[in-house]
Amino acid sequence: MAQDKVSQRYARAIFDYLKDESRIRSLITELRGFAFLLEGHNELSLVLTSDVYSEAERRSVVEELVSKAKLSAEALKVLLTLSSAKRLDHLSAISDRLQLILLESANVIALQVETATTLESEEKKKIEDKFQKILGKKVEASYKVDPALIGGIKATAGGRTYDGSLVGWLNSFEENLISG
Repeated sequence: MAQDKVSQRYARAIFDYLKDESRIRSLITELRGFAFLLEGHNELSLVLTSDVYSEAERRSVVEELVSKAKLSAEALKVLLTLSSAKRLDHLSAISDRLQLILLESANVIALQVETATTLESEEKKKIEDKFQKILGKKVEASYKVDPALIGGIKATAGGRTYDGSLVGWLNSFEENLISG
């Protein structure tokens, strides 16, 4: 809950500061890349989120990483702000929230689709078209393969989950049997 409030506050501030869709999209990509770097290196994450290191040391590390990765001045400013506030551990949540705010501003809904197997582009198009009709808005879909679903799809949009997977059906069937 606290992380949601933090990510919402910072994402909203970034959105209000930049105001340009292409700059925001570019920044989201850069922030996600930096977050992926942090999540993949425990030592680096410790350096940038721990009180053991001074703000100047953390700043130096962020500046060096941004320089080597050739990130934008906007990314540097955001990362230094988060580092100074000891909020770099919220970077993934902030970039995800920033993406949602950007989509909302364009009257688009994020659609997360999970499938048991990889979908062809025609299948993806059908799913997106169907959800655009259901939701009455344009959707921006992201896809994830989860073999545990066995078959079918599970989609989440606007805080609601549409479970058309075989596992979902089996779970529902089991609940109906138990409850009578």
